[in-house]
Amino acid sequence: MTLGNPVRFSDESDRPVIMIPARVDLRDSQAFWRRKVFAMPKSGLFAWLGARRGGNDEDFPWIVGGKPSPGARSGLFGVSRGSVDEVLYNITDKLVIGTGNGSEIVEVAFQHLAFVSGPGGVCDTASETGLEQRISESLGSTLKGYFDPTVGVRVDCMVNPALPANQVNMYLGEGIFVPRRGERPIGWIRYYPDPANRDVYSEPRLLDGRPAGVYKGQGGLVIGTGEGLLHAEIDLGDEVQSSFLFINRDAMPAANGEEPFCTGVDAKLSFASSHGNEPVPSRIVSRDSHCDIAWKIDFVATAQVPGRLELSVDARRSRMHWAPRNGCNAAITSLLFDLNDFRHHDVDRLWIDLDRDNILTAYALQVPRVSLVWDCTTGEQYVYEWGQTGKPFKSAGSVGLKCRKIDKNIVEFGRADGQPFGYLDLPEEPEKAIFSDAFQSFGGFHLDWLDQCGRISFGDSVVSLGEAYAEKCSGMPVSAFTPGEKRKVIGPLVLVPFERGLSQ
Repeated sequence: MTLGNPVRFSDESDRPVIMIPARVDLRDSQAFWRRKVFAMPKSGLFAWLGARRGGNDEDFPWIVGGKPSPGARSGLFGVSRGSVDEVLYNITDKLVIGTGNGSEIVEVAFQHLAFVSGPGGVCDTASETGLEQRISESLGSTLKGYFDPTVGVRVDCMVNPALPANQVNMYLGEGIFVPRRGERPIGWIRYYPDPANRDVYSEPRLLDGRPAGVYKGQGGLVIGTGEGLLHAEIDLGDEVQSSFLFINRDAMPAANGEEPFCTGVDAKLSFASSHGNEPVPSRIVSRDSHCDIAWKIDFVATAQVPGRLELSVDARRSRMHWAPRNGCNAAITSLLFDLNDFRHHDVDRLWIDLDRDNILTAYALQVPRVSLVWDCTTGEQYVYEWGQTGKPFKSAGSVGLKCRKIDKNIVEFGRADGQPFGYLDLPEEPEKAIFSDAFQSFGGFHLDWLDQCGRISFGDSVVSLGEAYAEKCSGMPVSAFTPGEKRKVIGPLVLVPFERGLSQ
């Protein structure tokens, strides 16, 4: 596979986590990520012959659960060794893009990487030496053009006391997410051994003690369950004999018109195949008002009380709700873009992403169904309907949306049925609006989830929606509607009062 090309063989990119163990000579460990010590699948004729030869996971040392070993070899048809950037060229992520012939899946680089070494190894003094930033900058330069520049290449370096000093494990895959240093999670993941006892639960933690989830933009998570193999761990009790579990987006959400089991979040929970007492998850109705999705975890041939795993994508009051809950007092009727807000840039396109119910996709664990786009240079509007093989350019009305230009500088997006794009719980006392997650440490009403809703393009630059309004609108007061107040605009959001299930 090659970065930038359409995906034809997707076996490697379908794995939620890939662990590549390597040995590093500590006498020559400078820029270890450039050393050709990391395993990767062979390409060309040898790869074809290896596939013909067959085998199981134990033949491939880069698969977690396949008895990985830093020095493992698989013969002529097994693996080759390369630097980290060569690994990222060979084991790729997937990105769905819209083209004139329909949606297409292209190969891109994994942007979140974790490195774990033993005490005294290459990761032991990572924070003091700025190692994570150096790796990010190096890979960002090498892989420029093959990843989302608004995210960049994120690198974590941690220490596992169980590893020898000369071993370093590299982790990549759909389930690997690297929070920035100092970043705070916006949601949570909790395991309740006894669902009736809400005071006793465990949460996944990274090896250095930080929470492993849920952070803004986190679309997946792989968690070790006790074998010490991964960079993040959770205690699920002695009954669990799986090496890891993973949570990621389900690419096949409920079809439009069907009643979804859990509204909003399109996440699925799976366990690595194991032997013995395997965990069996099934989705259940959540009990906690802050919980967005929950799974019951039973165990084969065991009669104990089943465990329960719960996930909240955003526990902050400023979160967006796709269905009204207790406390919701404002409805998002439309998105209004005043091009004068970006007077220092020439805006090329505006677009927003919506789920199967035409609600804004405000979290990474939601699968967008359509994208509504306004081309500012031509004045045209079009819709990408993801997952459809037919004509990609459709009118907004054909998918229940509307888009209009109010004057030469103002564009408004809405729903054709007049229903809201989502709901908010505005604070009674004024708080400062915060659109950028760079200010998470400051108190205020955080609207940084807008980054998951849409983007604005200026020539070759693409800016996520929250960041686009951060400079102009961060700090503006936000409060609940006063009696008689019919409408307010906060950044691009047009809000009206909401009460007892009715938009006023």
